Amino acid sequence: MKLPLLHINGSGQPFIWMHGMLNSVESDSLYSLIDFELLSKLVSVIRYNTCDKSVSGDYSWDATTEELLQVAKAQNYQSMILGGCSMGSGAAIHAAIRAPHKVKALVLITPPPAWEKRAEVKTVYKKIVSRLHQNSIPEFLKRLIAQNQDPPEFYEREHPGTRQRLLEYRLFFDPGYYPKIYTGGAASDLPDREQIAGINVPTLIVAHLNDPNHPLEIAQEINSLIKGSELVTVSDYQEYLNLQKKVSNFISSVQSDNKS
Repeated sequence: MKLPLLHINGSGQPFIWMHGMLNSVESDSLYSLIDFELLSKLVSVIRYNTCDKSVSGDYSWDATTEELLQVAKAQNYQSMILGGCSMGSGAAIHAAIRAPHKVKALVLITPPPAWEKRAEVKTVYKKIVSRLHQNSIPEFLKRLIAQNQDPPEFYEREHPGTRQRLLEYRLFFDPGYYPKIYTGGAASDLPDREQIAGINVPTLIVAHLNDPNHPLEIAQEINSLIKGSELVTVSDYQEYLNLQKKVSNFISSVQSDNKS
C-alpha cells in the first residue's frame, strides 16, 4: 500500500485526523469545526489526504481504516488519539475497534448517517455514480455539491467568502475522483451497534444542530453506546468558540490520564 503524504504540526502525543467526504487537508485548513493550530500546541497533529486523492484509490471505510492503521504503523505510533469528520469519524470508529490497544481517545465530529439511515444515502450515492464519467464534472454534481451549506451560516457571517472558497476546493479534484469517493461511500457504514458499545476509550462527539446531512440522532446514539462519552452540540459562533476550549480540555485530560 502506497501511503499518503503526511502533514504534521506540533509535537507530543500523535493526534491523527481524517477529513470528511469531498474534503481534504487543504479544505480543512480553510474551515473545520475544530482548530488544528490550537491543537498543535498540545499534540502532534497528523493530517493527510485519503488515498492522496488518487483516482484509483479505495474510499470505502474499510480501506480508509486500513490506510489509517498503516500510517500509524509506518510512523511507529504505539499510542494515538484519533479524530475525524463525517467519513473520517467513521474510519476513526472502525480503527478503535480494530486496534483498541493503540487508540487512546476519539474525537468524532458530525458522525455520518449510519445503519437504517445509511440505506437511503447508499441509494443516492449509487445513482450519482451511475451518472458520472471520468473526463469532466457534470453540471448536476456541481449543483449538488454547491447545495451543501458548509461552513454553517454562523461561521460564514464571521468569515465571509469561506463557503465559496470551500466549494472551489470540492470542485477541484480530478473528475475521476468523484466516482471513486461516491462508490466508497455507497459501500460503507459504521460498525454494528454492539461493536461500538465495546469501545472503551475517552470519546468526545460533536454535532452541528442544523446539519441535515449528519443527523443528530446518530451522534446521540453513538453517545449512548460508548460508555462515558460526551456529546457537544454547536449551533452558533459562540458555541463554536466554546468547542475549541472543550476540545483542548479533552485532549489535555487524555494526556494526563495516559501519564498516570
